[in-house]
Amino acid sequence: MRTGPKVLPSTIELREADQPVVHRLPRAVAVGLTSANIATVAPTLGADEYRVSGVRKVGVVRIAGHTVWLKPKTPVRRLFAMLGYARAGSAIWTEDDFGFEEDEDLVPALAHAFVRQASRALAGGPLRGYVTREDALPLVRGRWRIGDQLTRRGGQPLPVEVSFDDYVEDIAENQVLLTAATRLLRLPGVPAEVLGALRRIVRVLDGVSVIPVGAPVPVVRPDRRNARYSSALALAALVLSGSSVEQRAGSVVASGFLVDMWSVFEDFVSAALREAFKPYGGVLVSQYQSTLDVEGTVKIAPDLVWIVDGVVRACIDVKYKVEKHGQYPNADLYQIAAYCRRFGLNEGCLVYAAGEYDGGVVDVMDGPIIRRAALELNGESTDLRDSLTCIPRDAVLHRRPHA
Repeated sequence: MRTGPKVLPSTIELREADQPVVHRLPRAVAVGLTSANIATVAPTLGADEYRVSGVRKVGVVRIAGHTVWLKPKTPVRRLFAMLGYARAGSAIWTEDDFGFEEDEDLVPALAHAFVRQASRALAGGPLRGYVTREDALPLVRGRWRIGDQLTRRGGQPLPVEVSFDDYVEDIAENQVLLTAATRLLRLPGVPAEVLGALRRIVRVLDGVSVIPVGAPVPVVRPDRRNARYSSALALAALVLSGSSVEQRAGSVVASGFLVDMWSVFEDFVSAALREAFKPYGGVLVSQYQSTLDVEGTVKIAPDLVWIVDGVVRACIDVKYKVEKHGQYPNADLYQIAAYCRRFGLNEGCLVYAAGEYDGGVVDVMDGPIIRRAALELNGESTDLRDSLTCIPRDAVLHRRPHA
């Protein structure tokens, strides 16, 4: 009996992982995943079958009419804990800030959390503030712009070119919240009950300007006036940073909300180590630019170096990867050993996202001691920070904490 062509799924699930897995995918989705740098995709001998590996982003993306869910290996609550700590250097979101279950996906969890915080922020009505405006009015209000009056009006007395301060709701705080709400409304995977709440937020902020796609997001400085907006603005910034995905490969368009897990992990480790090094003074520098050779042609950029009085005292490299066959790649050890030799350090440190490895020490022959820490991302957020115990002892041995 003759059968028709196989119908490929309109919803596809991929899991963040390094190991290759064979999936049935439409060709357009395979091309979109590659062009958006979401995963490594290679065709197999099977029809519409592709080997997918190195899924490095999580969230949801719509490609050529298909919805692709990219599921994190880290529980969503832990992911939010890392995101919050990385952005603020402290825990800006607590367990009470969320209304989602442990097994929910990133986008529904983010939408729930944003609605909850934005509704709290707007409970007393939208924040108002002074905004300087320029206009042509039939009477003088504020400051008369004489130069513009002469160039634009040719000496005519009316209308009057003026600038004045107006006390309005169309301020940066409300613009950020409104833009985040409108972006979430367009994302696939937002629960129906959340969509209604998002629409209510949009109605409350009627008259506020939406930030155009691609335009810079206004920087909101925290102060007493906007304190009730702080958690909502942090979530809104996360929505806006991840929802501007748009990659084209021919006629394939990918759009949605994506978070780069490698970047999240590195930012979290950087923030936590900055806090750990703070009592000892100096400065922790990310992506420190230097060279390995005398001629200055071999460029290096360690993920983190601790500098005291202009001298590198510690070097830390961050690796978001899971161990393979019980061992981390030797290349990581070669790399950190080279960094230590370059900066004259007796110790170096590698920080990994843990698999089943518990960390350890490698004493390099005629070289540095390399300490390895493996963070268990399935643990509590406080456990994550406490796991960063590989601060090189030699770096702080003779440096007392500040009082």
